[in-house]
Amino acid sequence: MSPSENAKIRWEEMFPDELAEAIDRCPVCYAAYGLAEPHGVYNAIGLDWLKACGIVERAARAHGGVVAPPFAWHLSERPEFDWFGKKGVTGQNFASAIPSDLFYHLVLYQIRAFDARGFHAVVLVTGHYGGLENDLRLLCEHYTRRTGSPLRLCAFANWELIGDEHKDYRGDHAGVCETSQLMYLRPELVDLSRTAETLPFGSFCGVAFPDKKGYSPSRELGERIVVSQVKRLGELQREMLDAHTPVDGWRAPSLTDVEALWTRFERMTRKYWWSSLTLDEHSGGQRPPFPGWEALGE
Repeated sequence: MSPSENAKIRWEEMFPDELAEAIDRCPVCYAAYGLAEPHGVYNAIGLDWLKACGIVERAARAHGGVVAPPFAWHLSERPEFDWFGKKGVTGQNFASAIPSDLFYHLVLYQIRAFDARGFHAVVLVTGHYGGLENDLRLLCEHYTRRTGSPLRLCAFANWELIGDEHKDYRGDHAGVCETSQLMYLRPELVDLSRTAETLPFGSFCGVAFPDKKGYSPSRELGERIVVSQVKRLGELQREMLDAHTPVDGWRAPSLTDVEALWTRFERMTRKYWWSSLTLDEHSGGQRPPFPGWEALGE
């Protein structure tokens, strides 16, 4: 059930009774992930998180649900994966980055918190992607397999939610897709008049428009893309709630249990994480395939 027009949707803005009522009304939680990272000289550096947050807020407003408290730290700064260096970015890259194992560790504790607060379904949406969305899906699978939780979990890179009618826009970095999304969600945070020539440190991994396909970003395109994503999230929400089967007397695992769960997950799966690859391994498609949980003894 969607909330009234003026109802709160953000967890941290609610009073305790309001949160309890919101969960009872629609037990779905949306969690947005992203970071501050250069996206050309013309976009705010928080683009990844800003777009993910904007999308899930619109989904909760349209379809019901609660938006989890913000967390705008993610994977970026890794010496073995020096994407910025390859793009010619030197020195401080202004990224709000933390180590990959710390990020996944925190997400696992968040999942447990969602479970313990009575949600039936949780959708993780990351605006920063490139393969780590697969690691998030492994984490979700491991939680439900090991705990037996009835919680329905899914994780997506935001581009995976874009409707088929916009198949030309399947994610990018500071390109037409992302820039258009931000132009719609936060127009004051995009300024296409800013160019590399106006700043002393270069393009910061930006794109020259029109791009190689002849496309340029626009607010109108951003709106169409975001609307398709919100529609898809509504479909997912209904599917997940329909698939939820209560477990009598269910209690979420304790914090101690979750720490043991993390230790097991990290030991078994780390070699298969996208975030364990070097840049050369990633570029060469050398990621080892995940063999399946049964092959790992799960």
